[in-house]
Amino acid sequence: MQLSQEDAAEVLRLVRDDLVFLRSLNYGRPSRTEIRIASSILRRLLHEGMYLAAWRIAGLEAEPSVATIDLQAVVAGIEPRYIHYAYAGGAKTEGAHHKGHVLLVIPHAEVEAEGQEVVLRRAQQHIKPGMTRIFPLQEFCASPAVISGVAAVSRIDVVRYVANKLGGVHWDNRRGDWTDAVSSRHRLLDEQHLFVGRLPAAFYEVISIAQCIADADDVSRYVERVEQIAPEEERAANVLSFREGRIGKYADMTFNAGLRT
Repeated sequence: MQLSQEDAAEVLRLVRDDLVFLRSLNYGRPSRTEIRIASSILRRLLHEGMYLAAWRIAGLEAEPSVATIDLQAVVAGIEPRYIHYAYAGGAKTEGAHHKGHVLLVIPHAEVEAEGQEVVLRRAQQHIKPGMTRIFPLQEFCASPAVISGVAAVSRIDVVRYVANKLGGVHWDNRRGDWTDAVSSRHRLLDEQHLFVGRLPAAFYEVISIAQCIADADDVSRYVERVEQIAPEEERAANVLSFREGRIGKYADMTFNAGLRT
């Protein structure tokens, strides 16, 4: 789709404003309302592709990158059948927080055969919480935020879940609309296996996604670039500008400090 110069500038500024808003959030103690709002912004930036599109309109090379928890690396040494659930996390919230929480369920028969200490030692050696790496944006979106057995829920699907089902954009108590290889993903998230402080795991994942994007160096690069190529017209805060019709000059009404309306 071809954009006019004016529309392209508007896209650049919209994405800039979204990213700046994500940077302004209180990640130490986010409210659920802030997380729902963040999910709607992330849906627009990531699922609808506006961040990558604006990055390219801005003439920046390749795609933005994001440093965050690599959940696949956290559980890489664990047999999938043992993984009851694993969450990536990573947000630096006050009190409870985590960088790769994993709950394993090992069959009783295997524990009896090998001995509890042996089984636990082996499991502990293979779980690597806190493993991070730098993801290109599209790979970041597709990377798992949740793993259960061989099934995974991507970061972008957790964003969509909170935005489309839990009130970020819509509230919808129906969970069976998505029928793919992970058809039970809504049920998995709805079961709320994990709370991180006050936050259900899905909310904590969304705020973790928002924080790692907000903290990325590439966000600073993008914001600086937009300020160079798509500056906004400065307008005084105490002036009301108006015109009749779609064209013509604006007339100004200046509000003095002592004026009351």
